[in-house]
Amino acid sequence: MKRLLLLLICFSALSFYKVEAQRKIDLKIMSYNIRHGKGLDTILDLSRAAALIKNQAPDLCGLQEIDQLTTRSDNVNQTQYLAEHTQMEGKFGKFMSFQNGEYGMATLSAKPFTSTKILKLPDGLQEPRAAIVHEVDIAKDCNIVFANVHFDWIESSEGIGSRLQQAKTLVDYIDSLDKAAIITGDFNCTPDSPTMQYFAEQGFVFVEKGADHLSFQGEGASEIDHLLYRNSEQVKFKSKQIQLLEAPIISDHRPLVVTLEVHY
Repeated sequence: MKRLLLLLICFSALSFYKVEAQRKIDLKIMSYNIRHGKGLDTILDLSRAAALIKNQAPDLCGLQEIDQLTTRSDNVNQTQYLAEHTQMEGKFGKFMSFQNGEYGMATLSAKPFTSTKILKLPDGLQEPRAAIVHEVDIAKDCNIVFANVHFDWIESSEGIGSRLQQAKTLVDYIDSLDKAAIITGDFNCTPDSPTMQYFAEQGFVFVEKGADHLSFQGEGASEIDHLLYRNSEQVKFKSKQIQLLEAPIISDHRPLVVTLEVHY
């Protein structure tokens, strides 16, 4: 009887220790298609996007439609400019050569990258595509995958197929890393699309924005900017706060800001 009681006490102590040992942090993520800094007022002014990002102070920020030393953007290295003005680390991912420079996307991070992969995706119907996939230390002993995407924009049935193939290539690579993962960006498709259904089938959780969900604010407003996550045995995500910011001049997209509670 005494031995049984002792075992129960030890079991209870171990269970309590496990609960106490689990750690928790908040992780703030932004996704923003900045339209290479050209606002809906047709003014090219990258400082407006930089100020907005700095004010939000995300831990990780996926940016789409980034120019690198192109003529249309006054030959500015936009990734470097945004990194310097937000005091974050920046990584550029090239889609293609464009106007004497390069066009693609970028990730900004206040957390240390441990690896960065510019993952070639199946070409879109009119433009090549890639994803930027990082492994990031978001806390001590907590390393996750963070992927930034900008899928094909063509609306036809061929475009639907193109986006789905791009998603499959991305998920295959993320699977190989075997870690908890977050994907954010301009998916160019709505939550009920075949591409988003595919992500759900692969275990990704779609962060719902609520009634105010239209992220694209150009002609034909729609919900095409998203954040998805998938847990691992060691790392669990939980949605804590979701916002689509009002920024009617800076870009034709609204910034998506999501705070996740991370248990690890």
